[in-house]
Amino acid sequence: MTLMIFFLIIIHGVFSTAEQICFKKSADHLENYKLSNFGELIWFIFNALKIPAVWLGFGCIAVSWTVWFVVLANIELSVAVCVDSMQFVLILFASYIFLKERMHWTRVAGTILILCGVYLVAR
Repeated sequence: MTLMIFFLIIIHGVFSTAEQICFKKSADHLENYKLSNFGELIWFIFNALKIPAVWLGFGCIAVSWTVWFVVLANIELSVAVCVDSMQFVLILFASYIFLKERMHWTRVAGTILILCGVYLVAR
């Protein structure tokens, strides 16, 4: 794996993480909706699409997928997905910083194990 491909995987992870943060912040605005029938689901979607962070999340998906296609065109899927597991690390820290979620020691330990696995696969 070249340095450029590794860099592209990082970019993919950053945009995927940003997408998740945008969608979580949007979902927090919609948490009181009860989805017991199809009409309420349509209403939920309609209201979700009014939230700017949802559209920002869609933009992040577009960038993320474009970069991911370039990555997949250049390395094996099994390697790409393993290295992309670094997204778990990014989400742990991003959710702590942007969503004020707590960072429990077990999550940090699991994240360290993921990084060890990524290192083994990427070498």
